[in-house]
Amino acid sequence: MTKTARLVRTAPSHAGVLAAAALATAAALLAMIASARAAPPPVGSDDWNIMIPYKEWVTSQHDTLGRWCCDIGDGRPVEARIADDHWEVHVTPKHFPDEEDHWMVVPDEKITRNANPTGTPILWLYQGRVQCFAPPDGA
Repeated sequence: MTKTARLVRTAPSHAGVLAAAALATAAALLAMIASARAAPPPVGSDDWNIMIPYKEWVTSQHDTLGRWCCDIGDGRPVEARIADDHWEVHVTPKHFPDEEDHWMVVPDEKITRNANPTGTPILWLYQGRVQCFAPPDGA
């Protein structure tokens, strides 16, 4: 007589499924946060020398709608000009390594209203979008 083993599959417990989902969600959020955060300018670079003395100012700015401009990793000194009735900024790989060299229009609501103490225009750029722009003081 041959005995046959019968394989019985049981569904995972509800708690186990929830725990696995929570771990997967937490891992995904941590990965997004880590990749979303831009690095500050390299130590000793021109951008570093302009931005770091004003780090408190850089990290406390808001656009005209009250939204945060982001961190020092997203802000860089840029060349800027007024064309017609709006600001344009020169985005370069030197300042934003993931970007191609191009000029872009700054939406009016992205312009900060506080005086810019750095002496140079500052652009906060995140994933290719203008987060904020601080014109040079007096402009």
